[in-house]
Amino acid sequence: MKLRMRDFVYYISRYPPVLQLGVLIVLILVTMGFIMHLIEPEMFPSVFDGVWFAIVTASTIGYGDTSPESVIGKSVAMIFIMFGAGFMTFYMAKLASSFVITQGALGRGERSYERSNHVVVVGWNSRSRHTIKALLSNQPERAIVLIDHSLTENPLQKEGIHFIRGNPGEDNTLRSANVKDAQTVLITADQYKSELEVDMQTILTLLTVKGINPSIYTIVEILSPEQIVNAERAGADEIIESAHLLSTVMTNSVFSHGISTTLLEMLTHLKPNQLGFMSAEHFNEDSFCDVAQRLNEKDILLIGVKRGDELVMNPPPTYPIKSDDRLLVIHT
Repeated sequence: MKLRMRDFVYYISRYPPVLQLGVLIVLILVTMGFIMHLIEPEMFPSVFDGVWFAIVTASTIGYGDTSPESVIGKSVAMIFIMFGAGFMTFYMAKLASSFVITQGALGRGERSYERSNHVVVVGWNSRSRHTIKALLSNQPERAIVLIDHSLTENPLQKEGIHFIRGNPGEDNTLRSANVKDAQTVLITADQYKSELEVDMQTILTLLTVKGINPSIYTIVEILSPEQIVNAERAGADEIIESAHLLSTVMTNSVFSHGISTTLLEMLTHLKPNQLGFMSAEHFNEDSFCDVAQRLNEKDILLIGVKRGDELVMNPPPTYPIKSDDRLLVIHT
């Protein structure tokens, strides 16, 4: 019995003080109810009746529907009234204080994230803000953790985004975001530093992420083309060269006025997973035209073929498909 009690105390001691105090109060109420049942079984025919009396008394409500009649019962009730009401008041104050402290810590980014299968976004800027809002609009149930060292409070607390304040290049910060159990990490570029500094910080963060969770899918934003190879060496699964992407859109706009707006509208209109790649292993040696017709019957639009590092958009109808190709499609 002593061993079991010791184990119980050790088990409870690992939890927050508010929970420990709550367990103590429950034990006191149950013990008081049991004692009252033993002392006055006629007035309190069950332990439940005794616990009811203890709760009503400790909470200072005092319905008066049941009360002890004997001297011993009244004496025990007097002792319980002096201490029980104080315990209940202290517990409610402690509970309210704990709630306020917890909410404050959440807002300041001081609370660790303990769930899994979430998306971690590193860096707060216009791109990450639009990305987070787009993710939430398409998947409201999506759990997102934002990491940033420059913010003093959560900018998206109303949207339910968990915020971690700290340096993303440090293990403690990434562990607080539970990168080990995350699904994807998106690392954005810091807009307040030079390209070289930004890319160095991005690669450092990437190395730290991969050190904690080597299998996690990482998407990184790189500004300088020279640093792409270093990002690949660091283990980036997908690299977004934002400067090249923007310059390509601007170049096309010079030759085709208004195309940038059209591209943005097209990408905005497409839902996640509508535009993507699919395996071509079942279409080996078939022509592009035949594969396009077969996929069209399944409401899938074939627009290109990626062979190795080369992407061929809308190839000739007789273009042969190989089993190791990746088909660029739109799910309609």
